[in-house]
Amino acid sequence: MYQKLFETAEFITGNSEFTRRALEKLGCPASKFQLLPVGLNLEEFPWRERGVKQGEPIRILTIGRLVEIKGHEYSIRALAALRQKHPDVHYDIVGDGPLRPRLSGLVAELELEQHVTLHGALAGNALKQLMDHAHLFVLASVSVEGDQEGQGLSLQEAQAVGLPVIATDHGGLPEGLLPDQSGFLVPERDVKALSDRLSYLVEHPEIWPILGRNGRAFVAARYDIRQLNRQLVELYARAVTKSKYQHG
Repeated sequence: MYQKLFETAEFITGNSEFTRRALEKLGCPASKFQLLPVGLNLEEFPWRERGVKQGEPIRILTIGRLVEIKGHEYSIRALAALRQKHPDVHYDIVGDGPLRPRLSGLVAELELEQHVTLHGALAGNALKQLMDHAHLFVLASVSVEGDQEGQGLSLQEAQAVGLPVIATDHGGLPEGLLPDQSGFLVPERDVKALSDRLSYLVEHPEIWPILGRNGRAFVAARYDIRQLNRQLVELYARAVTKSKYQHG
């Protein structure tokens, strides 16, 4: 099926270089591949400089379905470790899925009921408010039987609004941020590394605005949906022209 697809398609789009490599392993000709990430409307993600006010908890945010590949278990365990040194933190998890009962049980087991909130699926103003109130963003995705994420759009959305981000060195995620400039990468399933990096950010709020500005500029340059839509239209036009030329 893939062979027929690659032979007949004028172009094949993919959302990252990670996806490109996966497609080429399946037999996609390099000449047909076109990099086209999933984009976002920057106007819907207003940037705000992040800082922490006296007496308020530091709020950490994750947005992602409650499925194994998103790695929520490891970020919850990292929060438990973080609280040994920095007790005044709160972790908001947005998303729903089959792992909700198990993750709720883990929160209870680690005695984090007052410090972790499983919000379920949110959209609109409720989600915007959580993003606006957050200080840091985590996406701790993990490989599951060879399955990996090709992009991780929530990582770009978080940077668009000015959040410093931490992500795992997983799939296409490293391409979706500026390592050590808009955020940090940690190994998959490494609770200590994730906790240590969170601790570093908690202890250095003065770098949050720098990371946030870098992240916004990065997303604006590479993930603006208007620019990507223009690229897609141009790609269709090229495909039509190429097909007409080939088939008379």
